[in-house]
Formats: sequence, C-alpha cells, structure tokens
Amino acid sequence: MVVGPRVLASPGRLSASNRLSTDGKKNPVVDVGAEWIIGVELLVDSETQVVQVYAITSAEKGCGRQRVQAVVAATPADCLLAVPFDWSGGFWTRMAAEYPRLQVL
Repeated sequence: MVVGPRVLASPGRLSASNRLSTDGKKNPVVDVGAEWIIGVELLVDSETQVVQVYAITSAEKGCGRQRVQAVVAATPADCLLAVPFDWSGGFWTRMAAEYPRLQVL
C-alpha cells in the first residue's frame, strides 16, 4: 500500500515512511533494502540526549543523503547523533565526513 508519509512517535522511537504496515496498525514500514520504501527510524533518549539512527532507507538513488541531512538539521545541537551499526559499505563514513556531528560507532 503506497500512501503519503506517515510518522509514528512513541516513547523513545520516531519512525516515518512512505508505506504503512498491513497488520491493521498502519505503522510506518522502514525495512532497509526493501523496494519502494523511503523511511527513517530513530531511537531517541531525551534523558541522555542521544539520538541513534536505527534505520534509514531510500529506494531512490541519492535520497539517503537527503534523509541524513534532514535528521541532522532536526536534531538539537547538544544531542549526540549516532549510528550504532554500519552495514552500508561506506555510506555512513561519507555522511560522517560531511556531518561531523554524526558519530559512526
């Protein structure tokens, strides 16, 4: 099901996607590598001021960079912005070079 963007905010998690789950809950789907999915999922710990990029995906070439730019711009400067798992084959290393606030762990 293709729909307009949907954002789900729950304690500690923020998800947005162009597709919704089909389990009746209609939650944003952020399956890295899935066809036609454009989305992002962040884990947010406001107490320790850490925002982790749990998943980011884009079916369109070049749109991943736009997602990262949006996340960096929307994250308060005093928060640690981290990528705890990097299976990208170099994408996150390039993004960390462009956005020094972004820590690839």
